[in-house]
Amino acid sequence: MKTHNLHSWNVSLENARAIHKNLRAWIITEGDCSQPRLVGRISLTSNNESDQSATIQACITVQSSPSKTLLERKVAIKTAKFPLEPGLYAFRKVPAIIAALNKLNRVPDLFICDGRGVTGDESFGVASHVGLVCSVPTIGIRPVKPRHMTETLGLERGSYLRVHDNNQIAAIVRIIDNADPLLVSPGHKISLEASIAQVLDYIPASLSKREYLQALYPEAGHNNEAPVKLTLVHSATGR
Repeated sequence: MKTHNLHSWNVSLENARAIHKNLRAWIITEGDCSQPRLVGRISLTSNNESDQSATIQACITVQSSPSKTLLERKVAIKTAKFPLEPGLYAFRKVPAIIAALNKLNRVPDLFICDGRGVTGDESFGVASHVGLVCSVPTIGIRPVKPRHMTETLGLERGSYLRVHDNNQIAAIVRIIDNADPLLVSPGHKISLEASIAQVLDYIPASLSKREYLQALYPEAGHNNEAPVKLTLVHSATGR
């Protein structure tokens, strides 16, 4: 799979912030990406993490849709020397993702990526960076932290709370009945509503709660995300 070389990865914090600001202007948060034939799942793990470096492993699986047949799996490991800086985690994580993307023999119609997409006017998460790198609709998913507001979220699969605070674009979504929800945000070339629908379609209702939690909570690069303040503006139950 071909990726785009958007910028250098060996940059200062100041330059990284400027790059994010420039790239954010190119993000599209519209589109439905209906009936994708191939769906890529980007999972991240990190080891030996410190304030100045980390070893990042990116694993990408490609499945056919709707059969969910596994067609391809590629893994890449990179040592990141970029500082641990809230809002700039892409500079640690995306180089490993690019290395794995470059190994793919197939081009997915949609990526579901560990991390944030667009969650505000100036935010630009890992999933958004990936979307621009590969020009493919991309969705960001991450666990919901205890501090996030979930008291009014229904316990049934498909229940969600759309949140909008300081132009934030995200939703807390119940993926499995009575299990912890996910924070879903559009990365690139897809709307929030379509992102919710695609994540629900990708993760089957038949998945056991144990399997879901094992997939959600292994150390996957989410532990150090900056907290997101959520304000309820809409809730719904069902798809």
